[in-house]
Amino acid sequence: MANRIKGEVSLKLEDGREFILVADMEALVEAEGIYGKPLGETMADAARGFVGASRAMLYGALRAKHPDITLREAADMLATDSTEVSERLAEAADKAFPDAKGKAGNAPSRKAGKRSGSSGAKRG
Repeated sequence: MANRIKGEVSLKLEDGREFILVADMEALVEAEGIYGKPLGETMADAARGFVGASRAMLYGALRAKHPDITLREAADMLATDSTEVSERLAEAADKAFPDAKGKAGNAPSRKAGKRSGSSGAKRG
């Protein structure tokens, strides 16, 4: 069973199998490595429907609780249960990036990052 306090999300497939998705730092690093793009681009591509990005995000989110999962199994899950998988991945991503008030939905964008120059001074 998923522990919502730890940001875990349950995924139940049509065939009855159940999994727990965890969008922790390790999952995000795994997704970047599989897809070959920075996290913001990987998440944006997944949201736009790029299957490779979605597979990478799913695979990364599964690995914490299901270390024996394969990329092929993640792809099969997407092929057979794409709506459920997409909804649970979005929920996991929202839990991974709460805003300052604790609300979900503050995933990183390409604009996030360093805002100072090499001297450390803030840019205008």
